[in-house]
Amino acid sequence: MKKIIAREKLPELWAHLSEQGPLFLPIQDGPVVLFQPWFEGAEINLDAVNSAVSPKDLFLPREETFMHYRCSGKQLEMTPVEPGEPVTAFGVHPCDLKAIELLDRVFLGQEPPDALYQQRRENTTVIALSCSAADPFCFCGDFGVDPADAPGADIMAHLSDDSMLFESRTEKGAALLEQAGDLLADAPEETFSREAVQTADFNLQLEGLAENLKDRFDDPAWDQLYKSCLGCGVCTYVCPTCYCFDVEDFGHEAEGERFRCWDSCMYGHFTEMAGGHNPRPERKERVRQRFLHKLQYYPEIHDEIACVGCGRCLRSCPVNLDIVQAIKALGGEKIEKR
Repeated sequence: MKKIIAREKLPELWAHLSEQGPLFLPIQDGPVVLFQPWFEGAEINLDAVNSAVSPKDLFLPREETFMHYRCSGKQLEMTPVEPGEPVTAFGVHPCDLKAIELLDRVFLGQEPPDALYQQRRENTTVIALSCSAADPFCFCGDFGVDPADAPGADIMAHLSDDSMLFESRTEKGAALLEQAGDLLADAPEETFSREAVQTADFNLQLEGLAENLKDRFDDPAWDQLYKSCLGCGVCTYVCPTCYCFDVEDFGHEAEGERFRCWDSCMYGHFTEMAGGHNPRPERKERVRQRFLHKLQYYPEIHDEIACVGCGRCLRSCPVNLDIVQAIKALGGEKIEKR
């Protein structure tokens, strides 16, 4: 099913979708763009190449309670959190949807699957938006991501100067377009053409990289890579494929809640154990863990590198220690033949 709407009528569509449940869009928030709930008068920025932080927190929130507990004598009552309302995620770029699919393998591919993550995935309709441009930090093409298409979307959207085209990809997506009624018109057979988006070429050699890294745990490159790292963790918070979290209890012996929140392998206390031992006490070990997880450990289990080339770590790291630099330092740069 293909539908189309005039660009100036998009606010009417957003108002309609928000009546069905929470609607998240890329909203201009001061100098940055963030995925936030829609509200009347929100400054929606559909032309932004990427939000400052990925929309992964729609499925893996920065903080979430997953159980309430109450104690009375020897009786312990535990109450799980009920699923929320249906959610619409509007304007998710192909790289970010690919990242969510990589998270799916972790949270849904286990037995049993992570219940809260599964509920959010099932309750969310994803409207992906093709990219009309790339910035100097985007290199998603190296990871097989097409900026013009997101195969896993419920609806694929394409924006032009005067209209937006919607293509349903799933039954859930088709149902959403049907519910929009007269706000959407049937799209003509010939719709606006989309020019190919050229992402950055960092000359990366990714084939065989995971296998080659098995013998580079003690590579001298780590002695240089880690030195500039500040341990701030910004790379892990903006990264759409990072999923480290901590689990805490809040309350007292009679009642309280158990929650989880984002954490970072770049923090010194992340691997600290109850007895005080820490297997990664220095920044070198933590930097190595972060990059080897992306480039070797995740591929060994799931057959794909845990990066989608969104460029956020390149844009955000205050000392320019990013995954491109790590790949090249570890032998992942193409060598031109002469």
